[in-house]
Amino acid sequence: MSLFIDAFITSTLLAAFFSIAALGLNVVFGVMRIVNLAHGEFIVMGSYLAIALALHYNFNPVLSLAVIVPFFFVVGLLLYFPIVPRLQKSDDPEMGSFILFFGVSFALEGIAVQMFGVNYQSLSYSVFRPLHVSTLGTTIPTAWVVTALVSVAAIVLVYLYMYRTGLGLQTRALMINREEAMANGVSVNRVSAIAFGISIALAASAGAFSSFISYPTTPSIGDTFTLISFAIIIIGALGNPFATVVGAIVFAFAYGYTDIYEPNWSALVPFVILIAVVLARPQGLLGRKAREF
Repeated sequence: MSLFIDAFITSTLLAAFFSIAALGLNVVFGVMRIVNLAHGEFIVMGSYLAIALALHYNFNPVLSLAVIVPFFFVVGLLLYFPIVPRLQKSDDPEMGSFILFFGVSFALEGIAVQMFGVNYQSLSYSVFRPLHVSTLGTTIPTAWVVTALVSVAAIVLVYLYMYRTGLGLQTRALMINREEAMANGVSVNRVSAIAFGISIALAASAGAFSSFISYPTTPSIGDTFTLISFAIIIIGALGNPFATVVGAIVFAFAYGYTDIYEPNWSALVPFVILIAVVLARPQGLLGRKAREF
């Protein structure tokens, strides 16, 4: 029973982190039908910035979000305007974005190598005190708990933006029917640019905590984050941002319980579940509601 509880707590914390890591990817796909293969590299860049702020200014990751979120939101805007409108005018925006952001991912990885080197880097668990907390007989790092709380807060903020603001209403209109939204006066470029900026900021925010809860940071780890994020949004439902949470729960619990009981299979089982979901429900677990906002 102790192992079962350990796996449950670990999986829950992983699910929170994976949710924020993949949420922005699904926002972009839902609004713009863009496949952002550089998503994981922005997670990596967020991690490097959090590490730099900790080393040079003694910022803990929560405090570093005050720098990371606005910085990467602006990066998203600067990346959006010269690239995305042109993509959306092409005959096949999805394939065009696939190719273009494939190149962007390599460019960002190269920049990371030049700026930070290839050695593993991570934040110290000691930035949060006490180092550990105990619950249900299980001891877990405080950094994991903080990561989960920040992730939940980010999801709530995105929900409030989507459902409690005028821009959020326009964003959901674009997700439901782009042509109809345009006909009703929705400013596609403005709403899409903000959505893209939010996506990049969310990815970087996840990166601020990634070295605590998943992998030490290296320039090459971005591909892993991109793969996991795509698996999660496909399991949940492509184009439905909040189905990301469901996908993250399924992925995290598959990984967490396998890692406890059969660790040699932990990297495989979540993707076996992905294949099963695609075969049984190609639209994802919440695909039926993917366009009902």
